[in-house]
Amino acid sequence: MGMAYLEYPVGISVQNHGNCKDFLHKLESRSFSYQSNLEFCRNNACSSLNSSFTFKGFAGRTRALANNSDFFWEEVPTPILDMVENPINMKNLSPKELKQLSDEIRGELSFMVSKGQKNLKASLSVVELTVAIHYVFHAPMDKILWDIGDQTYAHKLLTERRSLISTLGQKNGLSGYTSRSESEFDPFGAAHGCNSISAGLGLAVARDIKGKRERVVSVISNETTTTGQVYEAMSNAGYLDSNLVVILNDSRHSLHLKPDEDSRTPITALSSSWSKVQSSKTFRRFREVAKGLTKRVGKGLYEWAAKVDEYARGMLGPTGSTLFEELGLYYIGPVDGHNVEDLICVLQEVASLDSMGPVLIHVMTDENIGQPKKMSETVENLDEGSSDIDSLISRIGPQTYDHYFIEALSLEAEKDKDIVAVHAGMRMESSIQLFQENFPDRFFDVGMAEQHAVTFSAGLACGGLKPFCIIPSAFLQRAYDQIVHDVDRQKVPVRFAITKAGMVGSDGPVCSGSFDVTFMSCLPNMIVMAPSDEFELARMVATAAQIDDQPVCFRYPRGTIVGIDNPKCGTPIEIGKGKVLIEGKDVALLGYGAMVQNCLLAQSLLSKLGVEVTVADARFCKPLDIKLVRNLCENHAFLITVEEGSVGGFGSHVAQFIALDGKLDGRVKWRPIVLPDTYIEHASPNEQLTRAGLTGHHIAATVLSLLGRTREALLLMC
Repeated sequence: MGMAYLEYPVGISVQNHGNCKDFLHKLESRSFSYQSNLEFCRNNACSSLNSSFTFKGFAGRTRALANNSDFFWEEVPTPILDMVENPINMKNLSPKELKQLSDEIRGELSFMVSKGQKNLKASLSVVELTVAIHYVFHAPMDKILWDIGDQTYAHKLLTERRSLISTLGQKNGLSGYTSRSESEFDPFGAAHGCNSISAGLGLAVARDIKGKRERVVSVISNETTTTGQVYEAMSNAGYLDSNLVVILNDSRHSLHLKPDEDSRTPITALSSSWSKVQSSKTFRRFREVAKGLTKRVGKGLYEWAAKVDEYARGMLGPTGSTLFEELGLYYIGPVDGHNVEDLICVLQEVASLDSMGPVLIHVMTDENIGQPKKMSETVENLDEGSSDIDSLISRIGPQTYDHYFIEALSLEAEKDKDIVAVHAGMRMESSIQLFQENFPDRFFDVGMAEQHAVTFSAGLACGGLKPFCIIPSAFLQRAYDQIVHDVDRQKVPVRFAITKAGMVGSDGPVCSGSFDVTFMSCLPNMIVMAPSDEFELARMVATAAQIDDQPVCFRYPRGTIVGIDNPKCGTPIEIGKGKVLIEGKDVALLGYGAMVQNCLLAQSLLSKLGVEVTVADARFCKPLDIKLVRNLCENHAFLITVEEGSVGGFGSHVAQFIALDGKLDGRVKWRPIVLPDTYIEHASPNEQLTRAGLTGHHIAATVLSLLGRTREALLLMC
């Protein structure tokens, strides 16, 4: 298999002697497959620390190296964590014991990393913060909300889910995100980020209306501060003035660091002391009294005093801290996110005030703190890319759809200087960073600002450039109004590359790309297409590059490529032109996108049972290949459309056409196979396909049932 299911960071060191020379020689061979590379590495990797070659960023490169003590830890005793089944067990711990608890949690999470379970850098950065929050506040009575799931694994360890933590993202296991159905300690589900302040404010206002007294704490990350919803929520929180604690976990200073800028806001003795003063009852009450007195004296004096207060706090606080004050949140910080005592001191002061309004506590953290040097070296570039792994991939050949897309886009960009790329979402894949490295002036990463990404791309197109707007399917949903009015209605030629389409395994329904075909294909001016393999993907990139009079989108899945030889050279496809892959006479399978491969598998199974099946690749949902659809209807008794998308997508467009064309009035019977009308929870990709009824066996069983061969259909599914 390829790299689709490999998601987690471990290190591989190879000493440059003996068989490793053969290893490097084989890496240089384009014909040497990834699978054999992996097997060779498994059999020949050396554990010496004097390695000449270290491949960073490798995602989950097999458990075969699990006994290599240079890169993996043994489980260590956790006496305090063993006693903490519930946050209430933490309340009597001393500061020293809380520090030890933090170390034990970090060790447990690091052990999970060593076993290749998850990239837990975000959770490692908030260990002390999580301990402090649960020490001061009283969950589940107090409501603690997180805006991204990656930060919540320490929270899960402390809230009665430690015994199940190894099942993260697995079928019937723990969700990788907070989930209301999973635990009473999760008052609101974390999805794509940026929702915790809005939801927290809603909980706070509901509390006030009902006359309750629980505290509401919303934890956000600086990744999500690029989204507009965060500031909309802050502004509304400042206006409503409900008691709400917002904690900004700042593990990076900004989205795009300049080379000459320090990436960290420094924590000094002065800033630490100032944070404690800001959060103290005495200071807050003195400030409120002073504001009241100046209001009584006169408006001019009150405004002058407010400006003095703002300037003073801006001078003592970090750059940009007054922004939160302008939005109506009382700013406290920065606070050292790895000093449990300081965190508890600030949080206790904030929690003790009965009427405080919204408060923002700025906490500085480090994602690599506490990691052994060797492990941090291997994982530090998982999200940031690494020249070593990029070089390795370039010699082996890319194995995921992302890599083939970037190769195809890079080839088009070399030929056409007007091609630019705009990326939005939580983080960039290392393959996408290759484009950034090769075309730094023609690549724009806007973070979690999908609405801006779409309209920014529209502006680029109106300025004469050819933008490819790269957004994961689940994140594209957040920019739908901009797609409708800023792109499609104006026929602006933006090219949408919709990544992670379909089901996404352990990331479950939060990141599942189930709806893009439906909501994109209903737009009047949008061309909608999907490749069945990496060769078709390269061709669709070339096709999109040539379209300059209307918008176009194409989707591709996260995961393993099919394995087509030399697919990089893409020739444009005729718009609205599908193709027949295999001809039969009994049943026609019309597949869309990645599901074409499962249709081929079904055809192979059915051929052994004497059923002759036609398999066609639709390529386009809009415009449909009308000639192809008519031919399939006229020459087959049954037409089955197959897609990895929701109701209302490709199959609905086919049904609309054949109904209006009168084909359903004749002998042909049409059946759609789509995703079920439910959210499919986290599991392996194959398990999700099985639950959705989209495997080759399910498709073949559907055909047999239509032919009246029910018993054979049941046997096929056994």
